[in-house]
Amino acid sequence: MSDSDSDSSSDQGNQVRVSLKLANSVQDRSLEVPTEPIAVPADIGRKGLTAVLNHLLEKDDDDAITFEFVVKGTNNRLLRKGVEKEARQHGLSLEEAVSITYFPAANVPQLQDDEDTLPDWVSCLEANAKFVFSACYDGSIHVYEKNDNNDLTKIDSKVGAAGSPIKAMATSQIDEKVFIASAAMDHSLNIHTFEKERLEFYGQCLSAENEMSPSSSAFTSLDFGGTKASNILASGNGGGNISIWNVENTIENQNNASERKRQKGSSSQKNQTNQAIEAMVHFENSHSQSVTGLSWGNHNKVQGCSGTHLISGSWDHSIKLWDVEKENCLLTLNGARVVSCLDTSYHSEGVVATGHPDCTIRLWDLRTNNSKQNTMLISDNTFRPSHKAWVSDVKWSKSNAYQLASTSHDGSVKVWDIRSSNPLHTTRTFAKDQKGLCLLWLTNKAEQHNQVIYAGGTDCIVKRLEI
Repeated sequence: MSDSDSDSSSDQGNQVRVSLKLANSVQDRSLEVPTEPIAVPADIGRKGLTAVLNHLLEKDDDDAITFEFVVKGTNNRLLRKGVEKEARQHGLSLEEAVSITYFPAANVPQLQDDEDTLPDWVSCLEANAKFVFSACYDGSIHVYEKNDNNDLTKIDSKVGAAGSPIKAMATSQIDEKVFIASAAMDHSLNIHTFEKERLEFYGQCLSAENEMSPSSSAFTSLDFGGTKASNILASGNGGGNISIWNVENTIENQNNASERKRQKGSSSQKNQTNQAIEAMVHFENSHSQSVTGLSWGNHNKVQGCSGTHLISGSWDHSIKLWDVEKENCLLTLNGARVVSCLDTSYHSEGVVATGHPDCTIRLWDLRTNNSKQNTMLISDNTFRPSHKAWVSDVKWSKSNAYQLASTSHDGSVKVWDIRSSNPLHTTRTFAKDQKGLCLLWLTNKAEQHNQVIYAGGTDCIVKRLEI
């Protein structure tokens, strides 16, 4: 606990005036207090202001609420010092009341009973409106139905969907059919469909490097376009190349067609299908090393393959913004570390969070026009190192523009607010010597502030954390 959090009041004579205002985003307006200025100790911090608010709201200890605070004029940073020190650091006048916005703090993630045990390491977790999909190192894919409380019920699985460990997965829904793309270490990029509670093989994406055989480098990252172009898939591979696929444009695999001709009398061969999918666009040497993260930006703005912007991250330390229609790179941001994972904000286009082997999470702003609507102010571009090992996954919250979660080979899950350089909460999720590999952050439809984070790792168990 920092000195400011302890809120020492040894010098009661040194006071400042503050005006407390409930954040507009808070739905529970019963938490509002009068905005008239009140005098408080100058060194009061988050803990002391929380006590003041609970007193004004007439909350007893059992009903007390923990709050977060943002001092106006401090670049949208969460209050982590005394009010006077924070104000002076940002050149704010203390002759007038310091304006402070407050809102309920994020709940501590609570680890629940194990959700499901799978046959091998859980490497990927994805979801759509109704279903959750997991992939494992044995090459299997598993499908769960989720209810409004994000409880999961397994309904189908495909053991041996790939011939080796699945390292990347993406899903997309077109009408009643869900497409599941999975990239495995055997260099395959397979497409499955899930329809009427059945998981079926659909086809295989054929590398532009070698038209009728798997990629010369294993596929390492995947992402489908938004709901306006759910059939568009982006892939990155270990050679630094990016390809764009339309999963609905398939051709018959000529090798299998020849085989069926030779065995024309076999009914089983007649019924067998093995569709091939060819790349629409191929970016040769888009990165100098493995592409470890791809995102269309989570904004559902993809239309066919026109006017599409794709974000990529790589072991070559860079983040790039691509115009897929014009097939060129619009922006390159170079960092100092390998990018191990990537996710883009659902609330502000071009805001990216990346994880790195140096235990750090970094923020990137790829927006070229900060005057447009629905943007948010980023106060820090790097969080302080908090994980103890390689950061394996990061995921933004869909309900809170400022929050994201991370997991690591240290076995923990951390929840962050980008307005602070330190994590809000850390939960030991996996046992000692077990690694966290993937995350899925789901919002409760009934109550937006009640959320669930699922985590998968080397213990072969899907973990559930309730916030």
